[in-house]
Amino acid sequence: MAKVVPNTKEASMADLTPVAASGTLEIPVGRIRKLEMGPEYISAFTVGDQLLWGAAEPLRRMLKIATGTL
Repeated sequence: MAKVVPNTKEASMADLTPVAASGTLEIPVGRIRKLEMGPEYISAFTVGDQLLWGAAEPLRRMLKIATGTL
């Protein structure tokens, strides 16, 4: 689930850090702004719990080896 962080320095410093995302399945998204290329283009900054995703990769790989799909 994504959590939209207000576009303020204080909110970014508090919520857009690996420490704030650590141990949760929420993905904070912030610093959302329109790009000059056109109104349909936006940019955003996100951060996730890298330990969670990093720990999942070896497990996914071992399951693929065990099931013969790798």
